[in-house]
Amino acid sequence: MPSKYTFDTKTRYLTKGISEQVPLELQLFMWSEIDKLVRTTDTLDYLQVFEFNVKDNYMELEHRQEVPTYKKIHKLKLLEAYHVLDKMKIFVIDDIDHSTMLLAIEY
Repeated sequence: MPSKYTFDTKTRYLTKGISEQVPLELQLFMWSEIDKLVRTTDTLDYLQVFEFNVKDNYMELEHRQEVPTYKKIHKLKLLEAYHVLDKMKIFVIDDIDHSTMLLAIEY
């Protein structure tokens, strides 16, 4: 059964926190990872979770959902601007009418 959550590219929003704290290239990267998942799976959770962790010389970005279980770890080049993202969690929520990217602390 196809997912009713499509994270439609025409109805995407982000919060002030995302706009002010997360570099545009990472916002676009997260949306593109969701788009890949939409294209490759029939069932998506309404809640996509991204979590940043700074390692010694790279940034680890974990993308996950609960139902069905999905988890992927991305290793990204660690830029100075990314250090402030350490331990930050981001939610992307699809409520069918639109999708919103927000900091977990804004939920």
